[in-house]
Amino acid sequence: MTKRLSLLILSFFSLGRAASAQEVSFGAKGGLNIADLTNVSASKARASIHLGAFAKVRFTEEWAVQPELVYSGQGAKIDPNVPLLGDYTLALNYINLPVMLQYHLIPEFHLEAGPQIGFLVAAKAKEDGNSINLKDEYKGMDFGLGFGLGYTFDMGLGVNARYNFGLTDVFDGNGDSRKNSVAQFGVYYIIGKAKR
Repeated sequence: MTKRLSLLILSFFSLGRAASAQEVSFGAKGGLNIADLTNVSASKARASIHLGAFAKVRFTEEWAVQPELVYSGQGAKIDPNVPLLGDYTLALNYINLPVMLQYHLIPEFHLEAGPQIGFLVAAKAKEDGNSINLKDEYKGMDFGLGFGLGYTFDMGLGVNARYNFGLTDVFDGNGDSRKNSVAQFGVYYIIGKAKR
C-alpha cells in the first residue's frame, strides 16, 4: 500500500509540471471536520480536523482542477445503549486524495466536485483515555465523492466548505453497509499565479 500511495501522491503533484502551459499554483489547507457513519443507529457526529496541501491548475478563467493530499479525522461517536457500556469515539483517520474540478462563477468564487480515494491510517475505539486498535476490522481503502464551494480573497487566503460522502463500505465484515459522511469547513492559502 505504501508504494501505491507514493505513486498516487507523485502523480497528483506532478500535474504542475505536466501543465506548464497553464496557470499553476500550490497551497495549504486545514479546518474542521464534522464526521459520521451511515447505517449506525447509535452514532452521533464526531468533530475532528483536516490538514493538507494541494496543487491548483487553471485551464481557463472559469475552469480549474485541484488535486489534494489531506489528513482527515473521520468516524463517529457511538452510544451503544447497552447497560455497563458507555459512549465511545470511533476514530477513523485517513490520508485522502481528492481531485476536484472547479468552476469559477466569478474570479473569487468557485463551485467544485470530484472523486476521492482514502487510505486508512488508524482505526481506534476511544473511551476515557483508553483506546483499542480496530484497524483490522476496517477496510484499508475508501472511495467517495465530494461537493463544495470556496471564496478566495485577493491576498490568496480563502474559505471553503465541502461535503464528502462515501461510496464504499468502510467495515470489513458482514451486515449493513457503513459509509463515511463528512462535512468540512476550512481555510486555505494559495501561493502562485492561480489565486482565483
